[in-house]
Amino acid sequence: MSIVKGSEKIVNPLQRSALKKKGLCDYVINIASGCLHGCTFCYVPSTPAIRTRQDELRSRGISDPQMNWGEYLLIRENIPEKLDDIISRKRVWDETPEGKGVVLMCSGTDPYQNQHCADISTESIKVLMKHKKRVRILTRGLLWTKDLDILSNPNIIIGMSIPHSDDDLSFKIEPHAPSPTRRYQSLVQGHKAGCRVYVAMAPTPPTMTLDDFKYHLDKLLQVNPEVIFWEPINARGTNGRRMVEAGLDFAKLISHKKPWSEYFIEQWNYIETAATELGCIDKIHIWPDPELKGYVNEEKLNYWFHRPTVEKW
Repeated sequence: MSIVKGSEKIVNPLQRSALKKKGLCDYVINIASGCLHGCTFCYVPSTPAIRTRQDELRSRGISDPQMNWGEYLLIRENIPEKLDDIISRKRVWDETPEGKGVVLMCSGTDPYQNQHCADISTESIKVLMKHKKRVRILTRGLLWTKDLDILSNPNIIIGMSIPHSDDDLSFKIEPHAPSPTRRYQSLVQGHKAGCRVYVAMAPTPPTMTLDDFKYHLDKLLQVNPEVIFWEPINARGTNGRRMVEAGLDFAKLISHKKPWSEYFIEQWNYIETAATELGCIDKIHIWPDPELKGYVNEEKLNYWFHRPTVEKW
């Protein structure tokens, strides 16, 4: 299938988000449907945002919106204007202890995957700054480094998804995203420019050893991230099928609940051990999965659900 690009309209770009349970935000803005990075593990195609719109997306030339993830991008052009109007009229701004009133850009696509997206993201962030809102950016893209004068703001924190340090493996798992090396270099650049930064060390592949965790964490600490989020790869849905089709055989080994749970628990031990040895355990924020219930002590799971991050706003 060739790449499908286009635009779509949206009534309200500012949506309440369930991601407060991960300590990420209370609101989210998604500037597009689809994402060109083509990350094989991505959970977004399995969410209602894509599943409930499959017929509509097929009518746009996307034959299989779940399995063809990475091959379409429908950009929402009018977000900054609508956002300004909506916030201007909004009487109540929700701020939960775990979400902290933060707006996430983005949860279902990448705000800096190409210049078109970057331009919309920049203008949207200017609107949010005008209204003195808190913004969390989550990206694998590099174009945000062109906006360091705007983004070096105490109400903005910039996060890169950097699960590991293996560029060759990354090109198999995240075929069209910049390499981990380049993402890390952009974080260094942002840190030196005075930007607040964090890392989503997620999702980690089952090939990572304890030594890999130590090496990678030690490297990430050089940019002084305010928080390091972590979770492992989940291969129990269409994302698992995409990984298998990409030749990632490890996905077959964790495609069922029991082996996936065992791998999750093993890596959870790895990151806590590595972080303790490196003296950064206070920066680690675990994203557990409710389906671990029965495999992990329930008290340990509940400790992380809806837990605020250590970031100071």
